[in-house]
Amino acid sequence: MIISVHVPKAAGNSFRECLAAKFGERLLSVYGDWAGCDLPAANERYARRTGEMRERGPELMLKYDIIHGHFAADRFVGVFPSADYVAFFRDPYQQALAHYYFLLRNPQRDHPEERILHDEKMSLHDYLEWSAFRNHQTQYLGSVSIEDLAMVGLSCEFGKSLTAFRTIFGVDLDEERFCNVNPASAGAYSITPEVKRLIDKHRAADLELYRRAVEIFKKQSAAVAA
Repeated sequence: MIISVHVPKAAGNSFRECLAAKFGERLLSVYGDWAGCDLPAANERYARRTGEMRERGPELMLKYDIIHGHFAADRFVGVFPSADYVAFFRDPYQQALAHYYFLLRNPQRDHPEERILHDEKMSLHDYLEWSAFRNHQTQYLGSVSIEDLAMVGLSCEFGKSLTAFRTIFGVDLDEERFCNVNPASAGAYSITPEVKRLIDKHRAADLELYRRAVEIFKKQSAAVAA
């Protein structure tokens, strides 16, 4: 079984489209669990739905080859006889702003993060100081180390990441698909000194995680090219 962790705003939607085109009905997409949001209501919902999903282990083994979605990597640890974990990561400065502006564009979803952000009219600075999302990408690993992932992808190296997936798993995902991109960002957000200071302070673990992700990706790419 392949377990694909969709870190928000790190090419996860694009990767899911590639997986869907190749795996079809053998892909299980898991969303709506309110993962990666450290609020009591979200944590309760995530724990309950995780328990329900883990009980379905034998059924999932029969019906699917890959599970992709918004959940922490450790959600399925011990559920299957063997599992390989993959995830894409993004520069934390860019990921933090991309997620804020995504929430700003989407007030309609039934999710506490969006309801609170809009009800309280949070500014970008408010959001970066919000404890629910500190080290947002790190939350999506849970207790799993990034060094234990079978494949580490980078959103800024999407094509090379697909090549690594093909080499590691023997599955050609055919083409690059870019989804859910903010048309106003032109591919990169401008980072002011104050925004950088807040991200440095509140997402230090994500910055370290991304540094390790880049190192692993370089080694992974070199091994693929060898």
